[in-house]
Amino acid sequence: MLSTDNNDTADRYSKISSKSLKQQIDVVAQFHAFKIHPLRIAYRTGIDVTLVQQLVSGEDHQRLFKAALARHRKSRRDQRLHKSLRHKGIAQAELQHKIEQDYQETKGQK
Repeated sequence: MLSTDNNDTADRYSKISSKSLKQQIDVVAQFHAFKIHPLRIAYRTGIDVTLVQQLVSGEDHQRLFKAALARHRKSRRDQRLHKSLRHKGIAQAELQHKIEQDYQETKGQK
């Protein structure tokens, strides 16, 4: 029988990471820039789920996390813009416009 209790879910995904705290914050910011859910970040990276949730919600290490997140969001935007060059004409312009809109929306969410 599976429990839907949030603590039970957190315990299932909790692991001990060998990375330093700064590296963990950077990894969480990178995954969060790709809009990955916090539980999935914890599961895939081995970082404690409570740390991931605290970082994403802004409860812990705000300045460091926001700086890393801004850097990774910009990198993600640049990656998407470069990939959009595969398209031509109006499709390329529309895609680039959408990418810029998404970036501005996430930039405003800080």
